[in-house]
Amino acid sequence: MDRKLLVLIMAMLATPVTAEVYKCADGIYQADPCDEQSQPLDLSGVGSFVSQSGDVAAIDEVSSSSDKSDIKTADKKQSFSDYLRKQELERKIKNLEKDKKKAFISRDKKITQLRSNGNRANNNLAGATWQQSLAQEMTAVMQQASTEVESIDREIASLKDELKQL
Repeated sequence: MDRKLLVLIMAMLATPVTAEVYKCADGIYQADPCDEQSQPLDLSGVGSFVSQSGDVAAIDEVSSSSDKSDIKTADKKQSFSDYLRKQELERKIKNLEKDKKKAFISRDKKITQLRSNGNRANNNLAGATWQQSLAQEMTAVMQQASTEVESIDREIASLKDELKQL
């Protein structure tokens, strides 16, 4: 019990470390002011960006670099743009996979409904004709779902290829 209490107290006493960052006129970021007019940058939104991302390569690059003056603003913007594009592509892929599941569910519902309609057909000529019509409808429903799923699969493959290139 004492260990749990100790861990709880230590967690409550932990405070975040803060530092000021300055941007110089030549686009270099550093911890010390560039001149007497330098103002620290507001980095309040950076923590939320890092905590929500799984890919923090750009931030790791900044923190692991011993000479922060070598990192250029254009590189940061490009890596951030790449990160945003990756997130957008992953979101689109997830949405397409959801659409694919919805297409399968819709197909299954329609097939089940048509089968239940077929069970009501009598053993007569009208019932046989009706069952044949239902079978043709089932085939059409399956082909439509197959076409829709193939289209979604092609789009997912295209997005995954684009994601690999980033």
